[in-house]
Amino acid sequence: MIWFEIKELEQGLKNGDLSDKAILNYLLANLIMYSIVPYISSNDYTTKWLIAIEIVVAVAITVIGTKRTFDITCAGDNKDYFKRFLSLSFVTGIRLVVFAFIAAIPVGIILYLVNKSIGENENVKDLFNLTLMAVVGIFYYLMLTNSFKRVSQ
Repeated sequence: MIWFEIKELEQGLKNGDLSDKAILNYLLANLIMYSIVPYISSNDYTTKWLIAIEIVVAVAITVIGTKRTFDITCAGDNKDYFKRFLSLSFVTGIRLVVFAFIAAIPVGIILYLVNKSIGENENVKDLFNLTLMAVVGIFYYLMLTNSFKRVSQ
């Protein structure tokens, strides 16, 4: 993987020297970076160890899910992985936002009632946010891998 020499990377792309597996490493590096960057200046948690756990969970879900989509394509028809990834991940993300919004309404009402009756606890809120992030991430990659399975057959 070329880290800094853009001319070398440009030449490799121009000559077709880079395999899909090599490009997958760039995709994973980007996704990992985008998974970590939001936490760099985060002060949203009462305990800092939850930030570390959330980063590890986010990176693990991202790497495992993305690698799984690549493996599905390789085991299937082995065509157009990056076209598929970009287009299917966009539509999957839009669908997940709509589904999450619909699910957030009753969950929000329940959480409001629970907080009103027992009071707000920051640690419980942080654990809930961690759980929610993990569930949404796993659900996203399950939806995405199912799409890859349908396309790669």
